[in-house]
Formats: sequence, structure tokens, C-alpha cells
Amino acid sequence: MPKRDINAVMESHTTEFMAISGVTGVAIGALDNGTPCILVLVLADTDSLRAKLPKTLEGHPVQIFESGEIKPMEGQ
Repeated sequence: MPKRDINAVMESHTTEFMAISGVTGVAIGALDNGTPCILVLVLADTDSLRAKLPKTLEGHPVQIFESGEIKPMEGQ
């Protein structure tokens, strides 16, 4: 069972995740069964990138989502 709130865990590890080449973002998401998870957005979901990312973090599941390149919206 996780000891820390998922938001605190995500915030304390975001810089670490963003330093990994191919990671485009980190967010709070949900698994198919509704369980909260740490969502790691990546350019491409590859085996080599999966090897660098944990399956759980401080008791919270980590899910990888292939987002492609994320660009800011123009005019915002």
C-alpha cells in the first residue's frame, strides 16, 4: 500500500522522468479498473524506454502512454 499521496510522488519524480530521452510528460491517470496511476507520456513506446521506467513507484502503478510529440497550442 502506498505511503505517500500519488500527487506528491509524481511531483517528486517528474524531473527524473523528464530527464529520460523520449519522455514528453508526466501526469496522474487511471488504469482500466479506475486505479490511479502515474502516467508517463512518451514519444514512442519502445522496449528500451520501458526498461528505463519503473512498473511501480512508491507503491503506485506506472503506466506508459505513447503520446508522440507534444507541442503548445498556438494563440493560447
